[in-house]
Amino acid sequence: MHYFRTHTEINLGAIRRNAEAIKAYSGKQLIAVVKADAYGHGMLRVTETLHPIADMFAVATVEEGVTLRQGGIHKPILILFSSLPEEAAQIVEHGLTPTVADWEFASQLNAITTKPVNIHVNINTGMNRSGVRWTEAVSFLNRLKTLERLEIEGAFTHLATADEADKSFVSVQLERFLSLFTGKNIKILHAANSAASLAVSASQFDAVRPGLSLYGVYPASEKPIVLEPALTWKTRIGWMGVISEGEGVSYGLTYKASRQTRVAMVQIGYGDGYRRALSGVGQVLISGVRCPIIGRVCMDVSVVDLRDAANVSVGDEVVLIGKQAEEEITVDEIADRAGTISYEILTQIGPRVKRTFC
Repeated sequence: MHYFRTHTEINLGAIRRNAEAIKAYSGKQLIAVVKADAYGHGMLRVTETLHPIADMFAVATVEEGVTLRQGGIHKPILILFSSLPEEAAQIVEHGLTPTVADWEFASQLNAITTKPVNIHVNINTGMNRSGVRWTEAVSFLNRLKTLERLEIEGAFTHLATADEADKSFVSVQLERFLSLFTGKNIKILHAANSAASLAVSASQFDAVRPGLSLYGVYPASEKPIVLEPALTWKTRIGWMGVISEGEGVSYGLTYKASRQTRVAMVQIGYGDGYRRALSGVGQVLISGVRCPIIGRVCMDVSVVDLRDAANVSVGDEVVLIGKQAEEEITVDEIADRAGTISYEILTQIGPRVKRTFC
């Protein structure tokens, strides 16, 4: 058994079962979003696991797509954002499926390839961060058809409010999107992110495009299927001590003990991706008991109040995300305490945190 200062345990079986459940629930093709190192879960291992289930994979960058190709992934790989003209050669070389929302890029792609390239067109229906504006989409699509080596395989949009209780703007976006494709011969229309895949059946079209939900985290309050959290994050106790009433802890001595207190240094800090915003509000599990973070989270370590944690020793396991005995700390809880979202917590787990797989 290797010693890891801090590590995550990734349950690949849970990810596979989540994907199967989402695909069965929607009844549509599955475009598995594995960008940002599969939301911190390990892109190549996750993609290998999902290869028999997913119809297509989606990444954010050309580099991510190339990494998957070099790792032996042969299924279609969609780049979710329009690339720059200088990236066209890599896209063609590695057989990636580009998103097109820019004429200069489309022209370059058509000019350098000697064989047909399947493309997807990103339609901006109101999120306003990328894509061809829906009011200009018909003319853009018609113009693309003049590029003889580009095949418009798919078109998609991204929903801005699918994870909110009020889904009225989702309906607006879907109406705008669908109005463009009546009678059009497009093989794959897709709009459903994780939230819409679970809660907006009208958005599912030909394929769903889940990301967060693959990893067992619900993006919104709707929970129509059972998802299994796939990631557990652990570290260890590196030091223990006792401080007296009135003594402070960590930088700035922002915490002062109200009584004699047993404390422990745990081997995790913001250099690992454990948010500094958890200073004084975070909790960890030690011996099956919740122990609060006291004082400021440092770059490499944090200090906790051991309180009722009995029979504790240096080297003992500390759970940051996951279960220990009867207690559990979820990624949603961590995000709430840090004032952010679960996506950011997962994707910011740093490179010196060893990923292990089971």
